[in-house]
Amino acid sequence: MGVNFKETKMPLPKIENCGEYKDRKIIHICEVCRKCEVLTPRAGYEKGWDFSPYMYPFKVVSPRICNECTIEKTVYWQIAVNHKSFSDLTDMQKETIKRIYGEPESILANE
Repeated sequence: MGVNFKETKMPLPKIENCGEYKDRKIIHICEVCRKCEVLTPRAGYEKGWDFSPYMYPFKVVSPRICNECTIEKTVYWQIAVNHKSFSDLTDMQKETIKRIYGEPESILANE
């Protein structure tokens, strides 16, 4: 599977970024340590999660990490800083990209 990466500008973190999902429960999955919590976007942000849609738009490759992990181990870092292509990523990193591209459906909690 080939993936074309497109560089985008990010909005500042705020609840307005969440749109219709601001009160929805989102499955926050840390791409580094695999910690998982079901939280609203605001609750995730307040707990230190670096996660969409509060921090970044859905479907944009950007960090998806908990408050204990660092950006250097993210898919975003591998692509943006280490200039890795999709084929150079680990299977776990490829799964992270597939989950990101499937957002918001891939991370919505059943309510």
